[in-house]
Formats: sequence, C-alpha cells, structure tokens
Amino acid sequence: MDINNEIMALKKRIMELEDEKQIRDVLHRYGPAVDSNDPEKTSLIYADDCQVDIDGTWFANGREETKTIVTNDVHQSILPNCAHIMGPYVIRIEGEQATASGYATVFVRSDGDVKVWRQSYQCWELVKRGESWQVLKRTSRSTGREDGQALLQAAL
Repeated sequence: MDINNEIMALKKRIMELEDEKQIRDVLHRYGPAVDSNDPEKTSLIYADDCQVDIDGTWFANGREETKTIVTNDVHQSILPNCAHIMGPYVIRIEGEQATASGYATVFVRSDGDVKVWRQSYQCWELVKRGESWQVLKRTSRSTGREDGQALLQAAL
C-alpha cells in the first residue's frame, strides 16, 4: 500500500471514530437533559422531523413535540428524584445514517430508597446533517414486553 492510500485509510478510520463518539455524546446527553428538567436541551438531540415511540402508547412527532418528554405529567412527577442511565449501546454506522441499540434504566428515589422505575430496550436511528448527528427515530420498549427484544436485534 502506498503512503497516500495509507493516509486516506487512516483519515477514513478517524472520521468513523469521530462519528461514533458524536453519536454516543448525543445519546448520553439525553439523561442529563431530561433529569435537569430542560425541555429545550432535550429537544436539541432530535431532528426537526423526528419520530418518538415509547411503548407504542406515547408518541412525539417533530422536535417541538419532544419537549413534552420533559414537560408531561408523568416525567414531572418523578423530578427531581430521577436518574436516566443510558446504554450501553451497540452502534452501527452506514454513511450518514446510524443505529444505536441498547438499554435505558431510570432510577427514582422515594422515601430514601432508590429503585428502578423503568428499564427498557432502545433503538435510536440517527442521521448526520451537516456536521451533527441527530435522532431521527427513537423506539423504546419496556423490558418484559414481547416486542422489546426485537429492538436489540439491530445490535447483533
């Protein structure tokens, strides 16, 4: 292999690693944003044309609607006693599209005890627009549901 090909291969590898890091950063910002009661920061991880499906019962379409992830009564009822732990995720990148499959666990403090409030399987579909990765589609299923494990198949 000549030096130019080696440089191009290294450049490609570095770009792939940077993309993966940016995707992990997007996903990891979710927890601090929702737990700090910040609907604006929460919405910024999503694309303008995103879709969110939580357990097939709660939906948001578009960045503006994702703010209700934070402002809805259910989430407000667990603040400031909640902690979202996101991951680990297996990330697959194909050009300017990516999928991150893994877990999310929400802990809530109540009467001095901390307990798991919700644990779920997650599949995040992301798109790179310009220099930034954004969530285009998020599907979340609580553990124990028949349709949850299918979300993890993308990781395999």
